[in-house]
Amino acid sequence: MNFETFFKAFVKDVKTELADEFDRNFERKAFFNEKWPGTGIPNNRGSLMMRSGGLRRAIKSSINGNSIHFSSSRPDASLHNEGGEIAVTPKMKKFFWAMYYTIIPQPPYFYFFLNFQSVV
Repeated sequence: MNFETFFKAFVKDVKTELADEFDRNFERKAFFNEKWPGTGIPNNRGSLMMRSGGLRRAIKSSINGNSIHFSSSRPDASLHNEGGEIAVTPKMKKFFWAMYYTIIPQPPYFYFFLNFQSVV
């Protein structure tokens, strides 16, 4: 076995091991030893990174010459990895308020009117 064949096999084995470790990060909810930050909002649908499993399945690895490249086709992957801001559109605001009003019971209109009269 010559060095080039050995090196290609070695890089392929390292790629496989690293891909398994990246996959285990989702089980640990951490990047190796560094825990992922929480959402700040309690939920019962799982952690932010593992609600549907789509991000976990979208991580791909490839060998380019002497290097191993990890990538994802999901647009939210770079937001999770590097951080960023999401612009809130009017459509998103409308959806938020529609969901808010379906969950929070609203008192009738005359309740506000009566309270306003008693304060004045």
